[in-house]
Amino acid sequence: MALVTPSVLLVIGGAVAFFLSAALGANDVANSLGTSVGTGAVKVSQALLIGAVMEFSGAVLFGSTVTQTVSAGVVSVSAATLANPVGYMVGMLSVLVGCTLWMATATNLGLPVSSTHAVVGSLVGIGLVSGWGVNATAVTNIVASWFLSPFIGGAVAVTLYAIIRRYILRAPRPAKAIRRFLPLLSGFASLVLSVFILFKGAPFAAIPKGNLLAVAAAISAFVSGISLALSTAIHSRTYIKAELGVPDDVESPEERMVREQGDVERIFKVLQVVTACLLAFSHGSNDVSNAIGPFAAMYSMWANGGVGATVAIPLWVLVMGGIGISTGLAVWGRPVMETVGKKITSLVPTKGFAVELSTALTVLIASEFGLPVSTTQVLVGCIVAIGLSSGDKEAVNGGVLKNIALSWGVTLPVSATISVAFYLLCQPLLTPVVAATVASRLATLPMLG
Repeated sequence: MALVTPSVLLVIGGAVAFFLSAALGANDVANSLGTSVGTGAVKVSQALLIGAVMEFSGAVLFGSTVTQTVSAGVVSVSAATLANPVGYMVGMLSVLVGCTLWMATATNLGLPVSSTHAVVGSLVGIGLVSGWGVNATAVTNIVASWFLSPFIGGAVAVTLYAIIRRYILRAPRPAKAIRRFLPLLSGFASLVLSVFILFKGAPFAAIPKGNLLAVAAAISAFVSGISLALSTAIHSRTYIKAELGVPDDVESPEERMVREQGDVERIFKVLQVVTACLLAFSHGSNDVSNAIGPFAAMYSMWANGGVGATVAIPLWVLVMGGIGISTGLAVWGRPVMETVGKKITSLVPTKGFAVELSTALTVLIASEFGLPVSTTQVLVGCIVAIGLSSGDKEAVNGGVLKNIALSWGVTLPVSATISVAFYLLCQPLLTPVVAATVASRLATLPMLG
């Protein structure tokens, strides 16, 4: 008989899943908010508060759809495997251990890595050595999204920044241009956030989408109106004279242009707070699955005696993941935040806004389709694209980018190796039948046989 019970494994799995959530918060969430810190839009303490609130909200309101995809879509198990709960739960525990150790190591090194890569790599590794079936189509689709999402996010970011630069920063009077475009930009950001909250939030499931869209439009209009009033007040003639003490008639056109571009950047600091909230919310909705997906599968096995095509995610599991992410960000998030915000390229608030909003849009759309893309890759893709958009290759720190790319490349095999090693070490905990199955499976693998 097995030396441990499903209940014991569930408790251990819950603890490891919480630590994985914390590691994910310290790495993925930190790199999501790093751009806002790097541009000076928010202080580190403010970023921690934004991350805690928005990540928790995104995980609880949006988390379940993507969680089902990760826990049940990458691998498939046979009826014989499901007949042995301990064997299945040890496999999922191994996934959690591999991801946690690699994410913690990368975070200590200040490297922004993908928790999605780590989870998928661990699942595939366990699937190969345990005899579980690996869903090649699902894995192919997920891996394809990793390659496509940085380019898609980067294209969106470059397009958005080109619009800002053309119609605001390089306008004859940037201060007047921002008064026209600020309501549109803030309204668009709030519309996106409202639509996804209302369309995917469980409390609104029974309401027709047409009605929800009307509510989202009303929220967007309200935010646009507030933005219009604020931008008009901030950039009024009286405010500028009082703030800068410079009469209009002593400024050259060049001096006025520089001053007004500085005013625009100050306004975009406020917009970055909005986009940082949106990005943190979208990250919570998408990447909480990486921490709690394997544990949710363990819980389903413990509670129901099996795992179906989809896994029902209890609210308390999502809450646990949200709390873990917030805790990790608060305690451990500074190194990665500095790498992303300051070391890849120089960012100003207008560029940071374009990076954050483009990343949020890409990730939220992926979440709507149940596709677990890498927030890290989307964000870094947007930052690099923005840095290169000036035409200066030296604007991007090639050494830092090389280290990040290397860490991405080794994430999948390293996390898989750790998970497989832990799984093999746990074989004495399994019944002789399961251990024999693993041994025969290892013998069929060319790299191990």
